[in-house]
Amino acid sequence: LAFASSRSTTRRYMSLRRLLLLLLVPLAASLPCQRPSLGSHKGLVHRVPRCPIAALRGGSASAAEDGGGGIVQSQWARYMRALDDNPLRTKMATGAVLAATGDLIAQLLEGSTSFALRRLLNLVAVNVLYVTPFLCATYAANEWAVGSKLRLGAGSTAGTAARLIFDQFVNAPIVVLGFFCSFGLVSALSAAAFAGEPFSLAALVSSVVIKLQNEYVGTMISNWKIWIPPQLVNFALMPPPLRVPFASLVALVWNVVLALVANR
Repeated sequence: LAFASSRSTTRRYMSLRRLLLLLLVPLAASLPCQRPSLGSHKGLVHRVPRCPIAALRGGSASAAEDGGGGIVQSQWARYMRALDDNPLRTKMATGAVLAATGDLIAQLLEGSTSFALRRLLNLVAVNVLYVTPFLCATYAANEWAVGSKLRLGAGSTAGTAARLIFDQFVNAPIVVLGFFCSFGLVSALSAAAFAGEPFSLAALVSSVVIKLQNEYVGTMISNWKIWIPPQLVNFALMPPPLRVPFASLVALVWNVVLALVANR
């Protein structure tokens, strides 16, 4: 039953995934092919990747930084500068915005008669405090293992395949497991703090175990259906500093799925 429900949920968002890919592929193609090293990516400040709109208009990165490339291009340059100066903070802010947007969409699709602010804040907290920092660490570990130890270039077929396998069959199962655990904990704590509900560790563990038994396998299958194509683009074309923001943008669709699964 859980698997069938998950399949139904996944089908509802396959069109969203295809639309997202149509937007992301031109963005990835517009970025420079040269990849900075893991230790530093200061060069991105002075060589901001061209945004798609700027490319269509014939604009340049330097024009964006000088404020002469239009609003979209200048905001892209500011984002890249923030990503360089404060990478974790910028990625956490990106994750927060996209998690909130994903839950808003989920609530609209559910036809909710009232807006559930606490539910939205729970999802944002999980993404900011758990998902984004964990992804930053595992993406770095992925690049270290595949790039530094196995010496497989990011632009090669073998390197892209190895990074994708590590991401989807090592990283993803841990992330999804941790999501259900952290979401259950945050939901229980917020219910105790703002709704006066008693907090019980035994009840929390029991509810998380039941949730995992009912939803984990179906959620992982949905994860592979939604994530493998965009992650193939991510590891093939994106420089390491942009992989978490790129994944966060894809997660706009994934957050809708997780919001529906976690709150039903």
